[in-house]
Amino acid sequence: MKIHITNVYNVVGAAMESQHMVADIAKDVLGFNELGIYHYPVESDSSEMLRARLDGILAALGEEDIVIFQCPSWNGIAFDESLIKRVNIYRGIKKIFFINDVTPLMFENNRYLLGRYVELYNQADVIIVPSKKMVELLSSEGLKVRKIVIQRMWDCQVLVDTSVIPQFNKQISFAGKTDGDKFSFVQKWKYNNVKLAVTAREGAWKHGENIKFLGWFQNQNALVNVLRNGGGFGLLWTENGYWGEYMKLNACSKLSLYLAAGIPVIVHSSISEASTINRKKLGLVVDSLDEAVEKVDGMSKEQYNQMVRSVDKFGELIRKGYFTKKALTDAVFHLLYD
Repeated sequence: MKIHITNVYNVVGAAMESQHMVADIAKDVLGFNELGIYHYPVESDSSEMLRARLDGILAALGEEDIVIFQCPSWNGIAFDESLIKRVNIYRGIKKIFFINDVTPLMFENNRYLLGRYVELYNQADVIIVPSKKMVELLSSEGLKVRKIVIQRMWDCQVLVDTSVIPQFNKQISFAGKTDGDKFSFVQKWKYNNVKLAVTAREGAWKHGENIKFLGWFQNQNALVNVLRNGGGFGLLWTENGYWGEYMKLNACSKLSLYLAAGIPVIVHSSISEASTINRKKLGLVVDSLDEAVEKVDGMSKEQYNQMVRSVDKFGELIRKGYFTKKALTDAVFHLLYD
Protein backbone atom coordinates (compact mmCIF):
# COMPACT_ATOMS: atom_id res chain seq x y z
CA MET A 1 0.00 0.00 0.00
CA LYS A 2 1.28 3.43 -1.02
CA ILE A 3 -0.05 6.86 -0.11
CA HIS A 4 -0.25 9.45 -2.88
CA ILE A 5 -1.06 13.18 -2.76
CA THR A 6 -2.03 15.47 -5.62
CA ASN A 7 -0.20 18.73 -6.29
CA VAL A 8 -1.23 21.41 -8.78
CA TYR A 9 1.13 23.27 -11.12
CA ASN A 10 0.82 26.38 -13.32
CA VAL A 11 -1.50 28.24 -10.92
CA VAL A 12 -0.51 31.68 -9.70
CA GLY A 13 -0.51 32.79 -6.06
CA ALA A 14 -1.55 31.32 -2.71
CA ALA A 15 -3.55 28.44 -4.24
CA MET A 16 -0.45 26.81 -5.72
CA GLU A 17 1.82 27.82 -2.83
CA SER A 18 -0.50 26.14 -0.33
CA GLN A 19 -0.75 22.90 -2.30
CA HIS A 20 2.99 22.77 -2.84
CA MET A 21 3.67 23.30 0.85
CA VAL A 22 1.30 20.47 1.82
CA ALA A 23 2.72 18.15 -0.85
CA ASP A 24 6.31 18.93 0.16
CA ILE A 25 5.59 18.06 3.80
CA ALA A 26 3.74 14.92 2.71
CA LYS A 27 6.66 13.80 0.52
CA ASP A 28 9.66 14.93 2.54
CA VAL A 29 8.40 14.18 6.06
CA LEU A 30 5.79 11.44 5.63
CA GLY A 31 7.12 9.68 2.54
CA PHE A 32 4.03 10.08 0.34
CA ASN A 33 4.18 9.98 -3.46
CA GLU A 34 3.19 13.02 -5.54
CA LEU A 35 0.56 12.99 -8.29
CA GLY A 36 1.19 16.14 -10.29
CA ILE A 37 -1.75 17.97 -11.89
CA TYR A 38 -1.16 20.68 -14.48
CA HIS A 39 -3.56 23.62 -14.67
CA TYR A 40 -4.65 24.01 -18.28
CA PRO A 41 -7.69 24.85 -20.46
CA VAL A 42 -9.65 21.64 -19.89
CA GLU A 43 -12.16 22.43 -22.60
CA SER A 44 -9.42 21.91 -25.20
CA ASP A 45 -9.36 18.16 -24.40
CA SER A 46 -11.45 15.59 -26.19
CA SER A 47 -12.77 12.76 -24.00
CA GLU A 48 -9.94 10.53 -25.25
CA MET A 49 -7.32 13.19 -24.49
CA LEU A 50 -8.72 13.74 -21.01
CA ARG A 51 -8.68 10.00 -20.26
CA ALA A 52 -5.06 9.77 -21.40
CA ARG A 53 -4.16 12.78 -19.27
CA LEU A 54 -5.81 11.29 -16.18
CA ASP A 55 -4.09 7.94 -16.75
CA GLY A 56 -0.78 9.80 -16.85
CA ILE A 57 -1.51 11.55 -13.55
CA LEU A 58 -2.47 8.25 -11.92
CA ALA A 59 0.29 6.13 -13.46
CA ALA A 60 1.87 5.35 -10.06
CA LEU A 61 -1.43 4.30 -8.49
CA GLY A 62 -2.03 0.69 -7.51
CA GLU A 63 -4.80 -1.36 -5.93
CA GLU A 64 -5.37 -0.85 -2.19
CA ASP A 65 -3.48 2.46 -2.30
CA ILE A 66 -4.55 5.73 -0.60
CA VAL A 67 -5.03 8.93 -2.59
CA ILE A 68 -5.07 12.32 -0.89
CA PHE A 69 -6.78 14.71 -3.30
CA GLN A 70 -6.00 18.37 -2.65
CA CYS A 71 -9.11 20.04 -3.94
CA PRO A 72 -9.94 21.92 -5.96
CA SER A 73 -7.48 21.16 -8.76
CA TRP A 74 -8.37 24.60 -10.19
CA ASN A 75 -9.26 22.88 -13.45
CA GLY A 76 -12.98 23.05 -12.75
CA ILE A 77 -15.50 20.70 -11.15
CA ALA A 78 -15.88 18.53 -14.29
CA PHE A 79 -12.15 17.73 -14.26
CA ASP A 80 -12.21 16.90 -10.55
CA GLU A 81 -15.20 14.62 -11.03
CA SER A 82 -13.46 12.86 -13.92
CA LEU A 83 -10.27 12.44 -11.90
CA ILE A 84 -12.06 10.82 -8.95
CA LYS A 85 -14.11 8.63 -11.29
CA ARG A 86 -10.84 7.37 -12.77
CA VAL A 87 -9.37 6.81 -9.27
CA ASN A 88 -12.42 4.71 -8.37
CA ILE A 89 -11.52 2.15 -11.03
CA TYR A 90 -8.72 0.83 -8.83
CA ARG A 91 -9.80 -2.00 -6.51
CA GLY A 92 -9.70 -1.24 -2.80
CA ILE A 93 -8.64 2.37 -3.29
CA LYS A 94 -9.19 4.75 -0.36
CA LYS A 95 -9.63 8.49 -0.74
CA ILE A 96 -8.84 11.43 1.54
CA PHE A 97 -9.97 14.84 0.33
CA PHE A 98 -7.93 17.79 1.62
CA ILE A 99 -10.29 20.70 0.97
CA ASN A 100 -8.03 23.71 0.41
CA ASP A 101 -10.83 25.91 -0.90
CA VAL A 102 -14.50 25.65 -1.85
CA THR A 103 -14.83 27.73 -5.00
CA PRO A 104 -18.65 28.18 -4.88
CA LEU A 105 -18.16 29.84 -1.47
CA MET A 106 -15.32 32.01 -2.78
CA PHE A 107 -17.07 33.37 -5.86
CA GLU A 108 -20.74 34.28 -5.71
CA ASN A 109 -21.34 33.53 -9.40
CA ASN A 110 -20.32 29.91 -8.73
CA ARG A 111 -22.63 29.38 -5.76
CA TYR A 112 -25.00 27.28 -7.86
CA LEU A 113 -22.25 24.62 -8.07
CA LEU A 114 -22.08 24.03 -4.30
CA GLY A 115 -24.34 20.96 -4.37
CA ARG A 116 -22.21 19.41 -7.08
CA TYR A 117 -19.06 19.95 -4.99
CA VAL A 118 -20.71 18.35 -1.96
CA GLU A 119 -21.61 15.32 -4.09
CA LEU A 120 -17.93 15.06 -5.03
CA TYR A 121 -16.83 15.35 -1.38
CA ASN A 122 -19.22 12.55 -0.45
CA GLN A 123 -17.06 10.13 -2.44
CA ALA A 124 -14.24 10.56 0.11
CA ASP A 125 -13.58 8.15 2.96
CA VAL A 126 -12.06 10.98 5.03
CA ILE A 127 -12.07 14.74 4.50
CA ILE A 128 -9.78 17.43 5.87
CA VAL A 129 -11.66 20.71 6.21
CA PRO A 130 -10.51 24.15 7.37
CA SER A 131 -12.92 24.65 10.27
CA LYS A 132 -15.88 23.32 12.26
CA LYS A 133 -17.98 26.07 10.73
CA MET A 134 -17.16 24.73 7.26
CA VAL A 135 -18.27 21.24 8.36
CA GLU A 136 -21.56 22.66 9.61
CA LEU A 137 -22.25 24.51 6.36
CA LEU A 138 -21.32 21.57 4.11
CA SER A 139 -23.41 19.22 6.29
CA SER A 140 -26.39 21.53 5.84
CA GLU A 141 -25.84 21.14 2.08
CA GLY A 142 -25.81 17.33 2.22
CA LEU A 143 -22.29 16.29 3.27
CA LYS A 144 -22.44 12.70 4.54
CA VAL A 145 -18.77 11.91 5.26
CA ARG A 146 -18.35 11.08 8.95
CA LYS A 147 -14.57 10.79 9.23
CA ILE A 148 -13.48 14.43 9.40
CA VAL A 149 -10.23 16.17 10.34
CA ILE A 150 -10.20 19.89 11.15
CA GLN A 151 -7.17 21.67 9.70
CA ARG A 152 -7.63 24.92 11.69
CA MET A 153 -4.65 26.83 10.29
CA TRP A 154 -2.29 26.85 7.35
CA ASP A 155 1.39 26.47 7.94
CA CYS A 156 3.87 29.00 6.59
CA GLN A 157 7.35 27.52 6.38
CA VAL A 158 9.55 30.59 6.29
CA LEU A 159 12.91 31.57 7.73
CA VAL A 160 12.76 34.53 10.11
CA ASP A 161 15.57 36.40 11.78
CA THR A 162 14.83 35.49 15.39
CA SER A 163 17.45 37.98 16.61
CA VAL A 164 14.96 40.70 15.63
CA ILE A 165 12.19 41.19 18.21
CA PRO A 166 9.08 42.93 16.84
CA GLN A 167 8.75 46.34 18.45
CA PHE A 168 5.62 48.09 19.63
CA ASN A 169 4.51 50.93 17.40
CA LYS A 170 1.19 52.23 16.20
CA GLN A 171 1.36 50.54 12.83
CA ILE A 172 -0.96 47.99 11.23
CA SER A 173 0.39 46.04 8.27
CA PHE A 174 -1.78 44.58 5.53
CA ALA A 175 -0.20 41.93 3.27
CA GLY A 176 -2.22 41.24 0.15
CA LYS A 177 -3.44 42.71 -3.09
CA THR A 178 -4.84 46.16 -2.49
CA ASP A 179 -6.84 46.53 -5.72
CA GLY A 180 -10.33 45.22 -6.31
CA ASP A 181 -13.39 45.11 -4.11
CA LYS A 182 -12.25 42.57 -1.50
CA PHE A 183 -9.74 44.86 0.18
CA SER A 184 -10.81 48.32 -0.97
CA PHE A 185 -10.74 49.59 2.64
CA VAL A 186 -6.96 50.09 2.40
CA GLN A 187 -7.45 52.95 -0.05
CA LYS A 188 -9.90 54.64 2.32
CA TRP A 189 -7.70 54.65 5.44
CA LYS A 190 -8.91 57.57 7.55
CA TYR A 191 -7.01 57.21 10.81
CA ASN A 192 -4.38 59.77 11.77
CA ASN A 193 -3.21 58.09 14.96
CA VAL A 194 -2.32 54.65 13.52
CA LYS A 195 -0.29 54.09 10.35
CA LEU A 196 -1.31 51.50 7.73
CA ALA A 197 1.57 49.72 5.95
CA VAL A 198 0.50 47.98 2.73
CA THR A 199 2.16 45.62 0.26
CA ALA A 200 1.83 47.90 -2.74
CA ARG A 201 4.26 49.93 -4.79
CA GLU A 202 4.97 53.52 -3.82
CA GLY A 203 2.38 55.84 -5.28
CA ALA A 204 -0.12 53.07 -6.06
CA TRP A 205 -2.81 55.59 -5.13
CA LYS A 206 -3.04 59.03 -3.63
CA HIS A 207 -2.55 58.81 0.10
CA GLY A 208 -2.01 60.83 3.23
CA GLU A 209 0.72 60.70 5.84
CA ASN A 210 -0.56 57.54 7.48
CA ILE A 211 -0.12 55.19 4.54
CA LYS A 212 3.22 53.46 4.12
CA PHE A 213 3.98 51.52 0.93
CA LEU A 214 6.09 48.43 1.54
CA GLY A 215 6.39 47.35 -2.09
CA TRP A 216 5.28 44.03 -3.57
CA PHE A 217 6.95 40.75 -2.60
CA GLN A 218 7.28 37.58 -4.66
CA ASN A 219 9.21 35.87 -1.87
CA GLN A 220 7.53 35.00 1.44
CA ASN A 221 10.81 34.93 3.34
CA ALA A 222 11.48 38.53 2.38
CA LEU A 223 7.93 39.59 3.25
CA VAL A 224 7.81 38.02 6.72
CA ASN A 225 11.10 39.62 7.68
CA VAL A 226 9.91 43.04 6.52
CA LEU A 227 6.78 42.55 8.64
CA ARG A 228 8.85 41.39 11.61
CA ASN A 229 11.21 44.36 11.33
CA GLY A 230 8.27 46.73 11.03
CA GLY A 231 6.66 45.53 14.27
CA GLY A 232 3.13 46.55 15.10
CA PHE A 233 0.25 44.31 14.00
CA GLY A 234 -0.82 42.24 10.99
CA LEU A 235 -4.35 42.85 9.73
CA LEU A 236 -6.66 40.15 8.35
CA TRP A 237 -9.71 42.03 7.08
CA THR A 238 -12.29 42.58 4.38
CA GLU A 239 -15.38 44.69 4.00
CA ASN A 240 -16.69 42.64 1.08
CA GLY A 241 -19.80 40.80 2.25
CA TYR A 242 -19.44 37.54 0.29
CA TRP A 243 -15.71 37.22 0.94
CA GLY A 244 -16.32 38.06 4.59
CA GLU A 245 -18.70 35.12 4.87
CA TYR A 246 -16.03 32.87 3.35
CA MET A 247 -13.43 34.07 5.86
CA LYS A 248 -15.73 32.86 8.65
CA LEU A 249 -15.40 29.32 7.26
CA ASN A 250 -11.94 29.06 5.77
CA ALA A 251 -8.37 28.86 7.05
CA CYS A 252 -6.75 32.11 5.92
CA SER A 253 -3.14 31.87 4.77
CA LYS A 254 -2.46 35.54 5.57
CA LEU A 255 -3.29 34.91 9.23
CA SER A 256 -0.57 32.27 9.36
CA LEU A 257 1.87 34.51 7.50
CA TYR A 258 1.59 37.22 10.17
CA LEU A 259 1.98 34.71 12.99
CA ALA A 260 4.96 33.10 11.25
CA ALA A 261 6.49 36.58 10.99
CA GLY A 262 6.09 36.90 14.77
CA ILE A 263 3.73 39.88 14.90
CA PRO A 264 0.38 39.96 16.71
CA VAL A 265 -2.70 39.98 14.51
CA ILE A 266 -5.93 41.92 14.22
CA VAL A 267 -8.93 39.82 13.10
CA HIS A 268 -12.69 40.11 12.95
CA SER A 269 -14.56 38.31 15.73
CA SER A 270 -16.42 36.16 13.18
CA ILE A 271 -13.43 34.33 11.65
CA SER A 272 -13.05 30.63 12.40
CA GLU A 273 -10.00 30.90 14.68
CA ALA A 274 -10.99 34.07 16.56
CA SER A 275 -11.32 32.13 19.82
CA THR A 276 -7.77 30.80 19.39
CA ILE A 277 -6.43 34.31 18.88
CA ASN A 278 -8.14 35.41 22.09
CA ARG A 279 -7.27 32.36 24.16
CA LYS A 280 -3.62 32.24 23.11
CA LYS A 281 -3.18 36.04 23.33
CA LEU A 282 -2.04 36.22 19.72
CA GLY A 283 -3.57 39.60 18.94
CA LEU A 284 -6.79 41.61 18.91
CA VAL A 285 -10.25 40.30 18.06
CA VAL A 286 -12.53 43.18 17.08
CA ASP A 287 -15.78 43.97 15.28
CA SER A 288 -14.67 47.05 13.34
CA LEU A 289 -11.60 48.92 12.16
CA ASP A 290 -12.59 51.77 14.47
CA GLU A 291 -12.34 49.38 17.42
CA ALA A 292 -9.02 48.00 16.15
CA VAL A 293 -7.45 51.43 15.84
CA GLU A 294 -8.76 52.48 19.26
CA LYS A 295 -7.23 49.39 20.90
CA VAL A 296 -3.87 49.84 19.16
CA ASP A 297 -3.82 53.53 20.09
CA GLY A 298 -4.52 52.75 23.75
CA MET A 299 -2.19 49.76 24.12
CA SER A 300 0.86 49.76 26.36
CA LYS A 301 4.29 48.50 25.37
CA GLU A 302 4.09 45.72 27.98
CA GLN A 303 0.72 44.51 26.66
CA TYR A 304 2.20 44.36 23.17
CA ASN A 305 5.34 42.55 24.32
CA GLN A 306 3.23 39.90 26.05
CA MET A 307 1.46 39.25 22.73
CA VAL A 308 4.80 39.03 20.92
CA ARG A 309 6.02 36.39 23.36
CA SER A 310 2.84 34.36 22.84
CA VAL A 311 3.07 34.70 19.05
CA ASP A 312 6.72 33.64 19.11
CA LYS A 313 5.81 30.28 20.68
CA PHE A 314 2.78 29.71 18.48
CA GLY A 315 4.67 30.74 15.35
CA GLU A 316 7.02 27.78 15.74
CA LEU A 317 4.11 25.43 15.03
CA ILE A 318 3.37 27.26 11.78
CA ARG A 319 6.95 27.72 10.63
CA LYS A 320 7.74 24.02 11.14
CA GLY A 321 4.64 22.64 9.41
CA TYR A 322 2.97 21.04 12.42
CA PHE A 323 -0.62 21.83 11.42
CA THR A 324 -0.13 20.11 8.06
CA LYS A 325 1.70 17.12 9.54
CA LYS A 326 -1.03 16.68 12.14
CA ALA A 327 -3.88 16.98 9.62
CA LEU A 328 -2.35 14.45 7.22
CA THR A 329 -1.39 12.01 9.98
CA ASP A 330 -4.79 12.27 11.69
CA ALA A 331 -6.52 11.65 8.36
CA VAL A 332 -4.55 8.45 7.75
CA PHE A 333 -5.29 7.29 11.32
CA HIS A 334 -9.02 7.95 10.81
CA LEU A 335 -8.86 5.93 7.61
CA LEU A 336 -6.87 2.92 8.80
CA TYR A 337 -7.30 2.81 12.57
CA ASP A 338 -10.66 4.26 13.64
